[in-house]
Amino acid sequence: MFKYLFAMIIPVCIFIYTLSFMRWAGRKSGAVASVSAGALAVISLVVSGATLWRVLT
Repeated sequence: MFKYLFAMIIPVCIFIYTLSFMRWAGRKSGAVASVSAGALAVISLVVSGATLWRVLT
């Protein structure tokens, strides 16, 4: 379990960075860009988590 948590550090950092981009895109481009970036952030975190879970457990 510790290896999984350690391996999830990079995907969580990417998730946080993408959420930051989502806020910026919401101010500059509008709601569609913000929602798209948010969906991409959530999907990438879930896929990375599921893949690492299968590989490490």
